[in-house]
Amino acid sequence: MKRKLFSMTLVLIFLILISTVTSAEQFTKIGSGSEPAIDDGKVTWTNNGVIHVYDLTTKKETAVNSSAASHPAISGDKLVWLDESSGVTRLTVYDISAASKTYITQDVDKSSTPAIYGSRIVWSANSHVYMHDTSTSTQTKIADGNNPDIYANMISFDSYSTEDTPQIYVYDITTKKVIDVSQYGDNMFSHTYGDKVIWSDFYNRLGNIRMYDITTGQQTEVTTGNDKTGYDTGGSTDINDNKIVYLKHNNLANINSGDLYIYDIDTGKSKQLTSGNTSQTPALSGNVIVWSDSGNIYMLK
Repeated sequence: MKRKLFSMTLVLIFLILISTVTSAEQFTKIGSGSEPAIDDGKVTWTNNGVIHVYDLTTKKETAVNSSAASHPAISGDKLVWLDESSGVTRLTVYDISAASKTYITQDVDKSSTPAIYGSRIVWSANSHVYMHDTSTSTQTKIADGNNPDIYANMISFDSYSTEDTPQIYVYDITTKKVIDVSQYGDNMFSHTYGDKVIWSDFYNRLGNIRMYDITTGQQTEVTTGNDKTGYDTGGSTDINDNKIVYLKHNNLANINSGDLYIYDIDTGKSKQLTSGNTSQTPALSGNVIVWSDSGNIYMLK
């Protein structure tokens, strides 16, 4: 009997070790830096002001000729980032295949954080949301607001309502109509994918994540709770397909650092992926998640 128990214990320990190794192998360090973004099999980030691109297929990392770069975004073969390398604050648009650059200098300030989808780039400056179409070289003021994101024909952003607290709005490029998708104020940091919009709700200083379905008009509480139960999630989120990634930080003083979670829209369930409260700025594309932690860029497939 003792031999059987001993054997079973060894098997259990072996299975735990195998499971631990398998889990560890899923987390891959792909570079050094911060602010990762991902799309179409490519990851980009900054390291001391230099833009880096990592190809998930070839596993090759390339440094782009750049300096004083921040807030990179990627869509297909196009990169865009905030560029402060010259005397003029601008956005740099980089074609990966052609290794060529163009610049956006009109209506850009030091707080401009770009987002890109196809040929369209959005950002905010002086509390106005702008869109630049690289295919037509046209630029348009979309609305008053901040922190825009874009997917297909939809641009989400936050803007102050009459109650002096920010609401989440969605602008349809085709119809040029704007809708308010949040129920009450104090909402920020929206992201959009398909017909879904997510944002962080600071109405009760919780940072809980809300999701709005443009097609059905329904709103979902992705995370719930209060300060005592520690459900604070804040502004570091992303959405792609039927998944949402976010940070649970338990510290409203630093909403961009915490443990990494993934939420399945279909099941309504969240799963913790990292521990240590040090993960930052997660981004998601398909089944691949990237994030930064202590000066390194990690990937989970």
